Amino acid sequence: MEYKIPFYRPSKLIGVELINQQIDTICTESINALTANFLEKVNYSFALAVPNLSLATHLSFCAIDLKRGDKVITPINSFVATPHSIRFFDSEPIFVDIDLRTYHMNIASLKNAITQNKSKKLRAIVVKHFAGLAQDITPILEIAKENNLLLIEDFSDFIAIDKINLQSDIAIFSLNFPLDKVLQGAIIVFKDEETYNRAKLLSNNAIVPSNEVKYLYDVLDVGCDYTIDGIKAYFLDKLMQKRKNFLSKRLEVAKQYFKELANTPHITLPIEDKKHQYGFFIIEIDKNRDSFAKELKALGIEVGLHYIPLNFTTYYKQKYNLKVFSFPNALTIYQKILSLPCNSKLSQNEIDYIIKSVKKVAQAHV
Repeated sequence: MEYKIPFYRPSKLIGVELINQQIDTICTESINALTANFLEKVNYSFALAVPNLSLATHLSFCAIDLKRGDKVITPINSFVATPHSIRFFDSEPIFVDIDLRTYHMNIASLKNAITQNKSKKLRAIVVKHFAGLAQDITPILEIAKENNLLLIEDFSDFIAIDKINLQSDIAIFSLNFPLDKVLQGAIIVFKDEETYNRAKLLSNNAIVPSNEVKYLYDVLDVGCDYTIDGIKAYFLDKLMQKRKNFLSKRLEVAKQYFKELANTPHITLPIEDKKHQYGFFIIEIDKNRDSFAKELKALGIEVGLHYIPLNFTTYYKQKYNLKVFSFPNALTIYQKILSLPCNSKLSQNEIDYIIKSVKKVAQAHV
């Protein structure tokens, strides 16, 4: 019911689009609208919006009731949010190697990991759709079914534009663009209603309000606050409506890189694929990658490295006694890769300067 005198009235924002509107109403409507609009892009019916990808990953594991000692398979080049979330449950990440060209999960390494870890404690596989190129999950789906494993897809580098036909148990999507920290958000999509309902319960501290008296409530489990605020949801929904335009501009940047950097000495360009979104435009330097990066830095160009294999990081190396050569494909790739700026906000002058600089450094590179 609507109270004549509510217990609390939210503040009004001054000087922005929401002035003179009922903030509480807008907040509720915005979260519902954000979720409903996103569900139009997938073939499932259940979704939750959360503040960021790390919380989305953690809540996904809460939803499947991950327990102490459980094991989850993930690529060694995953972002740390995935293994960190697994460790929060005192569960164990099982790392697998990657493909030398796509950087996706290597199927042979996946099969070997399952063979080496067959037990009741092996619970799930996390597939990372890397850098904006979706991996074909057909063989992974078959492997998961054969071994009674849940399948979670990480679409954090991938923008949902056209309809996506999901087959996994859970899929995680970013609502912001890679590395955009100004306006973060994520969506978790669930195959079945039971898992969704558990995630929804836990996302609000597992609190269930009374149907009769508003101030009475019960606590059914151990949850946390994963709820996204309505103001953020409002702007993320507006941003989502413009993503196709943003992606088109990014693809134009990638197109120019492919054209102008073809046959440049010492570098290998990424896979040229119409389905690739180039969330990261990753080139390979044949030798002295760090020297190449330093030269670009001296020219004022910031580059990235996506991602450092987790067996190179202190915690996971020591915790699981991982060796540098434990994942040979990831090691080979790690020594070469470099991500160039590739986003919709680049001006033509900046694109031209990046291309000119990469060519200049490559010509002098030894």
